[in-house]
Amino acid sequence: RSAPTTSGGGMSGSAAAALAELENFGAYGKAPAPAEDEAPPPKRQRAPQRSSAALLAEAEAELESSQVEVTSLDENSMKRMVLSIEKRINENMQLRTKYGDKPERFMDSELELYQELKRLHVLATAPELYPTFVRTRCVPSLLGLLAHENSDISIDVVDLLREMAESEDAAPDDLLVLVTALLDNGAAALLMQHMGRLSEAEEEEAAAVHSSLAIFESILEAKPEAASEVAQGAGLLSWLLTRVKTRGFHANKLYASELLAVLLQDQPENQIALGKADGILPLLTAASHFKRREPADAEEAELLENVFNCLCTALLQPANQHLFLKAEGIELMVLTLKENKYASRCALKVIDFALTNNGANCERFVDIRGLKTLMPLLGAAPAPPPAFVKGKAEREAMQLQHDEHLASLLVTLLQQLTEERWLRLLGKFVEEDMLKTDRLLQLRATYQLRVEEAAVAAADAAVAKEEDDDEAEEEEEDADVAAAESVYAARMAAGAYTMQLLDMAAAYLVSAKQKALRQKTLRVLYDTNHSLHDVWAGVQECVAARDKEKLDAATTRSTATMMAAVELLLAKYRPNPEAEAQAPLEGAEGRDAADGDAPADE
Repeated sequence: RSAPTTSGGGMSGSAAAALAELENFGAYGKAPAPAEDEAPPPKRQRAPQRSSAALLAEAEAELESSQVEVTSLDENSMKRMVLSIEKRINENMQLRTKYGDKPERFMDSELELYQELKRLHVLATAPELYPTFVRTRCVPSLLGLLAHENSDISIDVVDLLREMAESEDAAPDDLLVLVTALLDNGAAALLMQHMGRLSEAEEEEAAAVHSSLAIFESILEAKPEAASEVAQGAGLLSWLLTRVKTRGFHANKLYASELLAVLLQDQPENQIALGKADGILPLLTAASHFKRREPADAEEAELLENVFNCLCTALLQPANQHLFLKAEGIELMVLTLKENKYASRCALKVIDFALTNNGANCERFVDIRGLKTLMPLLGAAPAPPPAFVKGKAEREAMQLQHDEHLASLLVTLLQQLTEERWLRLLGKFVEEDMLKTDRLLQLRATYQLRVEEAAVAAADAAVAKEEDDDEAEEEEEDADVAAAESVYAARMAAGAYTMQLLDMAAAYLVSAKQKALRQKTLRVLYDTNHSLHDVWAGVQECVAARDKEKLDAATTRSTATMMAAVELLLAKYRPNPEAEAQAPLEGAEGRDAADGDAPADE
């Protein structure tokens, strides 16, 4: 594969002239005196004085514009490039050491080094040579250039490493060799030190920061187990937290939020480290910027979601839930919910994660009157999305997520609250003629219908596929497994988990030892053509799917108590076929008895 690179040959006329002027540039910044027989030009025609930095910039621009095609790169030509760049690095280092205060003495070597670096970019088009390149021991030399005093040199090294790490043609094994070599030679720490020297106020340096983050992303993709080393050992985690909490939008801020989400996802060590580094507060600061403000565009909406997702991931650790409580994160999320902006749906998710398995956080939520903000959301649509969210599928996904987190939050509160706060929660389901109970069960019926229809459609599709399949009979078992997996996936996509959570909430209501609430629950189930047996099936599915090791004592205890109470209710039911004909006349009680769903004492 061919790619453009800088020619190793001669320069254009203007570049040569710039270098010639640079060679004659005096140590004290004065232009050389004209010859005796040469008349000096008039003052108004004299060219402006240029610094050595300006001369270097001009020559570099000419080098970049004078490119030729490299038709191929093999192992031998790559090794020659490595030898050449090693030579230029050593020459430049020696001259800088010897003539540190005389830039005109080492500027030629700097230009030659810059040219060799540009030529080396072609290596990104031949990733199969990465293992050989690593064996040449050139990686430490390149990383050493990150500390070069000339930012043009160090930034070009960053660009080179980014191109190599992002090569689309690289085989995973070849890329892993390069990434391992980078990590073994301290690339993470050196990149962090280099970013510390850059100012994002300058466009070129801001681009270099973006390229550095891209290198980190490539490292994490190729070697996920290095997440802890990169995040904590190199200090990337702290840098990202500092970057995302700043005001205003910037592409690097968005990239920082994406990378932070990657570092925290499925990484308990980094989640714990974030808490120890007081990382909850910067995330809350970043989230607060969207409390009353809608994102301006899709990119800013992505930034918002990344920040809130980072909070959710961090809250998987109980210690971080406590820090979230101390930092008044629950108060901030409730206020965000009240504003009913785009961020409110993300705030609901954060509250769900913050309260899971945490009685203290549940109590704080009730004490700050969070129920008053939460309960009106039951059965309602989430906040209207901004104008740039136009897809129907995206809006439906938002509704599904809204209902899931709301149902999960209600179940958590029903499991964790005790005594007076528990009664306050039940009171919300009783007030207004049990309006919230009705909404809960209507929502449950909606999801059961969705899930059943999705399961039937998936099963029909599997049967149709099996009929069209001419495979041998011995593969029928595999087809059955595939069909079962297809039905399961369709049920989950339609909201089966949300339905199970709503079943859990309904089971808590029916077992709450409040006769009026129990009767209302059974009556609405009848009105929606369902029964307590349907609820019980969902409860069993939900409990079976949970990781019992992650449940706290309060959740385990309350779940066991609820299930025992529901089983007792089911045991009191008696089949009554004669009541089937009376059901239309006698209402809910007649139907419940006919279905075996009416307690004997009712």
